[in-house]
Amino acid sequence: MAASGEKKEGSPESTIRQPKWQKGSTENLPLVPNNPTIPNPKITRSRMDFAAGMAKQLLLNQVKKRSYNNFALSPTSIDVVLGMVAAGSRGPTLERILALLGAQDIDEIKQSASAMMTAAAHCGGDGPVLCMVNGAWVDKRFPLVESYKEEILKGIYNCDTQTVDFLYQANEVVNNVNSWVENASKGLITILLEPDSISPDTAIILANGLYFKGIWTSEHEFDASLTKKRNFYLLTGDTISIPFMTSCDAYHYGSFDSFKVLKIPYEGAELDRKFSMYFFLPHGKGGLQNLLEELCSNSGSLNQDFFNLKEVYLNKFWIPKFAFSYEFTVSETMKETEMTFPFIESPEDFSEMMTIPKGIQFVSTQMFQKVVIKVDEKGTEAEVITEICAMKSTGGCCSPPKSSFVADHPFIFMVKEEISGLIFFMGAVLNPGL
Repeated sequence: MAASGEKKEGSPESTIRQPKWQKGSTENLPLVPNNPTIPNPKITRSRMDFAAGMAKQLLLNQVKKRSYNNFALSPTSIDVVLGMVAAGSRGPTLERILALLGAQDIDEIKQSASAMMTAAAHCGGDGPVLCMVNGAWVDKRFPLVESYKEEILKGIYNCDTQTVDFLYQANEVVNNVNSWVENASKGLITILLEPDSISPDTAIILANGLYFKGIWTSEHEFDASLTKKRNFYLLTGDTISIPFMTSCDAYHYGSFDSFKVLKIPYEGAELDRKFSMYFFLPHGKGGLQNLLEELCSNSGSLNQDFFNLKEVYLNKFWIPKFAFSYEFTVSETMKETEMTFPFIESPEDFSEMMTIPKGIQFVSTQMFQKVVIKVDEKGTEAEVITEICAMKSTGGCCSPPKSSFVADHPFIFMVKEEISGLIFFMGAVLNPGL
């Protein structure tokens, strides 16, 4: 993570650009709800579009590389970290983050953050285990502003903060961060940062850890004795044999013009938290890219119709078991989707967050994310870590008869909390055998 070069006048980062993929209309969405634990629907829609746009770009990257690996991201985790940055920013940097998240002002960001933290709190017992933790490592040369530390990091995000020495003890900080990551991920992720990956010029690291483990409801759990190997058709045209799960129960299902949607709910006794996993399956074996195009279009925009499904008995039902990890540089992917990643041109934009010494010309930022997910007969286990590093420089569906859902070719999945509408995880399975 190297510091950026000197600021260039008239750089493309100096103007706010609306992402090309962000086309969903929010004119007919309801007003901000009175319940402070439910995010503004306009913001939720914007973030769902954001997730679809990111997923589309990750797929395009796989196609370009001809690697066709599975990928996943957590829009909620990215949102939390950007929210922590926004709450300590002002000027052009704040304007860019507000535009990116579809918020009018910082109060909307705070209200949405409180809703996300509430949705992630106290989940467990008979329901899904959902654990969200936030951490901040700030260099002793850039002390945090007290109000930001107490009111924002601790008050809203329940964030642990540590003062460290990036200049002379960068590798010790790497070990510290990795230890935090391992604890936050319940051991699923042991290494996020490699030795010597932190620049001595680093000013602050903000991180979010999100762990989810859900068990299918008793009506939808799979009998492992029925699991058997079937063919899965890859985008390359090759075929592999991998374990598929099946069941004879009724499922929430919808069939649209070019794809099908299936929902499997997770066990849960909490009335104000209901988690489900959605599977989006293209009708055609090579239709994944077209599906993402539709989800990113005006008519698609992850509209609510895709989630309003009818309960039906399926004539054929098979979904593969899968488990994989995926990591990527969020900031680079955002640039590839023609979004403007928050680049701090003026250090004064960060002055609401930390004390900026004289002589600092600008601060650059990078964001990374690593996701681990596992889906089997019992349910889903997933973990994500998102980290942002700031560095300084001195220079309508139908239910036809005999419906079927056979996920024997690449598909999209989402883990969604139904009450808040938040998408905690989203990804695509291109090869469940990896």
